[in-house]
Amino acid sequence: MQEPSVPRIGDEVVRRYLARLDEPGRPRVNLATLVRLHERHVRRVPYHNLDIQVGLPTDVDPAGNAARLADGDAGYCFHLNGAFAALLAALGFDVTLHRGQVKKAPALPDGVHFANHLTMTVRLDGRRWFVDVGLGDGLLGPVPLRPGVVRHPPLTFAFAEAAWGWRFTHDPRGSFTVMDWEDRPARPQDFVAAHELLSTASTSTFVRRFIVTNRGPGEVVWSLVDRLLTRIDGDGVHRRELTTFDQWRRELEETFLLRLDDRHAAGLRLLWQRLPQRPGIPTG
Repeated sequence: MQEPSVPRIGDEVVRRYLARLDEPGRPRVNLATLVRLHERHVRRVPYHNLDIQVGLPTDVDPAGNAARLADGDAGYCFHLNGAFAALLAALGFDVTLHRGQVKKAPALPDGVHFANHLTMTVRLDGRRWFVDVGLGDGLLGPVPLRPGVVRHPPLTFAFAEAAWGWRFTHDPRGSFTVMDWEDRPARPQDFVAAHELLSTASTSTFVRRFIVTNRGPGEVVWSLVDRLLTRIDGDGVHRRELTTFDQWRRELEETFLLRLDDRHAAGLRLLWQRLPQRPGIPTG
């Protein structure tokens, strides 16, 4: 039975959302569909906090975020996973939301004490799958929910069961250390307070830094933090400082596939001008 906490979205939003993922019709509810949609999502819909950086308000409503993504927008975990969960539910998948916590310091207490991440599981043919399109430099596709090591080149991840639920351990080259999540179901409203804090507090990384990430073609992960462009591939980690606004904007549109509209245009150059730069790097 579908979890009632995942809201339904209309057929027109489903059609537009699937079109963005290059899915021409309504697909069947099976593993092949789940794998295909997950991979296309992380390659085509970037993880970013641009709306926060340019002062555009957002919320954690999965149905509303599904409509935004269907029209070309993106966002961070609450937006991406919430929207994808709503899409999967509308297609007929059995989806459950979960409270998670992304951690960068391994010494933090185990479990979920601040729900800064929304994740999900899907039950399909008697098996549970971990599904997450909102980790930025995370999974390429769904993973069977069981302890073990998973390789999605160029990155390697580990899963472990725990008293509170599960632990996802990131690749050492990734943007965080671990993500713990609770096995019990969550509701969208469970993330309202965390989203408010993450999008407004001066201490929040999403307020202090501009971040965008996606999976490129092949076995490549791209990220851009402020002006520093990073590529992770089979040969290692490659970093390059972007030095002009035009270069930076071109990467946003061509590498990360950001669809920049009139709402973003007014604040984009101002954002570039206030981004920190390394000593000796001129502002373009």
